[in-house]
Amino acid sequence: MCKPSPRGAVGTGMTPRRPTALLQTLLLSLALATALGCARDARPTAQDPGIVTFDTELGHAQLLADQPGEVLARLRVGTRELGGGERPPLNLALVVDTSGSMMGEAIDTAREATRELLGLLRDGDRVSVTVFHSRAELLLESTVVGDADLDELRERLDAMEARGTTDLAGGLQTGLAQVRTHMTSETIDRVVLLGDGVPNDPSNVIPLAQSAGQQSIAITALGLGLEYDETLMGQIAQVSRGHFEYVEEPARVASVFRQEILRLDRLVGRGAVLALQPGPGVEILEVVGQQTPGGAGGLSLQLGDLSEGERREVLVRLSTPARRSGALVELLDATLAFQDQVAQAGTLQRTAFLGARANDDALEVQASRNQGVHEAAASLRAAEATLQAIQMVRTGQVQAAAALLDRVESEMEMRDEAYRQQVESVRRFRRSLPSADDGAPAAAPAMEESLREAHDESMDALGY
Repeated sequence: MCKPSPRGAVGTGMTPRRPTALLQTLLLSLALATALGCARDARPTAQDPGIVTFDTELGHAQLLADQPGEVLARLRVGTRELGGGERPPLNLALVVDTSGSMMGEAIDTAREATRELLGLLRDGDRVSVTVFHSRAELLLESTVVGDADLDELRERLDAMEARGTTDLAGGLQTGLAQVRTHMTSETIDRVVLLGDGVPNDPSNVIPLAQSAGQQSIAITALGLGLEYDETLMGQIAQVSRGHFEYVEEPARVASVFRQEILRLDRLVGRGAVLALQPGPGVEILEVVGQQTPGGAGGLSLQLGDLSEGERREVLVRLSTPARRSGALVELLDATLAFQDQVAQAGTLQRTAFLGARANDDALEVQASRNQGVHEAAASLRAAEATLQAIQMVRTGQVQAAAALLDRVESEMEMRDEAYRQQVESVRRFRRSLPSADDGAPAAAPAMEESLREAHDESMDALGY
C-alpha cells in the first residue's frame, strides 16, 4: 500500500527538526500522491496480458483535520487495445415480443432483425428463439449453430404475426431457462430482448432480470414500437448488467444486433467484480447513481463483462473520521477481479489503496478539490434523478417530476464540455412538461421526444 511515513523522525528517539522548505515541498508532494490513490495495474506477461486497466482518484486530495467529513472516490476500469484472437462460444437466447402492440412495421422489423442475427452467429455458438404474446412460445430450443436447421427456423420466423397480449415475464423466463441449461465456464451467456416493454404484469420482470444478473447472464434490451416503455426496458438492462438501446428507426435494429455481436467479439474480461473495503472509521455512504446500500462493512459490485474500448466508472461517497493534522486517513481498499478472455489466464486482479492527509488549513483543503470527480458524480446523480422523473411522468406525477428536474438543473453546474449535452437534455425535458398537473401522464409529441432523449442520455451516463 502507498503509505508515506508520518512527519518527523521515525524510530530514532530524537526530537524532530523543523523541515526545510525543500523538505516540506517533498512531503506535500508525497502526501498528494498518496491522497490520489495507488492503483496497481499489471504489466503484460504471459500470465496477464495487461489489457484491463484500473485507476483511482479522490474528490479532495486533502481532508479537513479534527472533524468528521465526506469525500468522493472515483474508480475507473478501462481496456487497452486488443490484438487478435477468437471469442469464446456464445450461449444466446433471443426473446421477441410478438404481441398485438407490435402489429405493423414493428413485427416486420423484429422478423427481419431476427433473421439478421442468426446470420451473424458462428459455428459453435448456441442460440434459442422464444416469442411471447398471450403466452411464451419456444420456436427454437437451444441448438449449436451448424447443427440447427436454420431454414426451418426461418420459415417459422416468416410465419410470426402480432397477436394477443404481452406475457413478457413468461418469454424472459423461457429464454433464461434456455441459457441456464447450457452455461459452461467457456461460454458467453446472453439474452437479447426485443420489444416495446409493456407487459401484462410487470411485477415479475425485474426479479427475473436481477436473477439473471446474479448469474452473469446480461440482458440486452432493445426498445421498439409506438407504445414503448423505456423505464422497464432500461431497468432490465441495469439490474442484469446488460445494455439498453431504444431503436427509433426500425431499419436500425439489424445494425444494433451487428454492433452487439461485434462487442462480444472483442470481449477481454468476464464477470468483473469490484470489492470495496473502507478503512478504520470510514463508511460507504452511497455508490453514486446506484441504489446500493453502504455501511462500514465491505461491498461487492457486479460490473459484468468488459469489452475492448469500454470504460466502467464507479463513484463512491465516503464518510471520514476526525484525524489530527498531518495524519493519513486510510479511506479504501479496492480490488477488481475478472476472468481473463485474452490469454485465458484465469482470474486476474487489480488492486488500489486510497488515502488522504488531514490538514488544518481549510484553504489548502479547498484548493485540493478535484473538479472532474465532482462533475462526474453530479452527472450520475442527475442521470438517476432524471430516470426517476421519467417514471413519475409515466404515472401522472408531472409536477413532482418538474420539481425534481428543477433541483437537478440547479445542481448541474458543469464546466466540462463532455457533460453539456446531458445538461441540455435535462433542460429540454423540463421545458416540455405541462405547467399544470392534471393527474394523468402527459403525452404531447414534444414531451415524448424529449422524454426519450433524456432517458437515453441518462442511460448512457450510467454506463448502459
